[in-house]
Amino acid sequence: MLSDDQVRALRAPFPAEALSADTSRGFELTSIKAAYVIERLNDVFGTCGVGWRYVHAPFEVLVTGDERTEILTEVALQFRVSDDEQRGTGPVDWHEGWRVRTDGPWHWSEPILATGGHGLGRGGAPFTDARKSAVTDGLTKAASVLGIGHQVFKGLVRAGEAGSRDEGNGRSGGNGKRGDEYVDATAFWSLYNGKAKPLGVPIETAKDLAGRGDWAAACRALADMITQVTP
Repeated sequence: MLSDDQVRALRAPFPAEALSADTSRGFELTSIKAAYVIERLNDVFGTCGVGWRYVHAPFEVLVTGDERTEILTEVALQFRVSDDEQRGTGPVDWHEGWRVRTDGPWHWSEPILATGGHGLGRGGAPFTDARKSAVTDGLTKAASVLGIGHQVFKGLVRAGEAGSRDEGNGRSGGNGKRGDEYVDATAFWSLYNGKAKPLGVPIETAKDLAGRGDWAAACRALADMITQVTP
């Protein structure tokens, strides 16, 4: 079971530089760069392979009606739930279908499955690049089930916008100001990810502030840290 702090950290807004415009479908969407999704999973659960893991099914090649070639795969994401092997399930792998390994260890979550795909592009390694992008596309979609990037997928934030909006009142967050706008988890994590983290404030420090139960005080303390470490 995820803790409240983990849920808040997973759902925290991304800085503007994490977002990019995607016009591959013929209209503009906003996507989150895969490196930021992986970084968020590492921050919340620990290093890949220790705190979380993923595997993917064999690649499929699909030729569409307009003669485009797309590479597809299904990704399975699991995160560590406990060191107590009675509370989790085993790691999944692919063997003519998804299966849970019977040799354990039994401390992983149930797998989150998502299909990723990418069209075959140009360049020196079109299949390599398409396979890589198909895997990261599936991983990003699986991570979204945990709340990562939920503001983007709800259409609340678009590429090129500075910061993100608080869903409750539409105000901008993450600009380092003090005041009544910093009164909830979204504002705190927006400030951390947008300002404090790029300046080197550790995630452990943010989690400690978040765990004290006073978001206004946490934001003031974080803003003070930003001021102290700003060159």
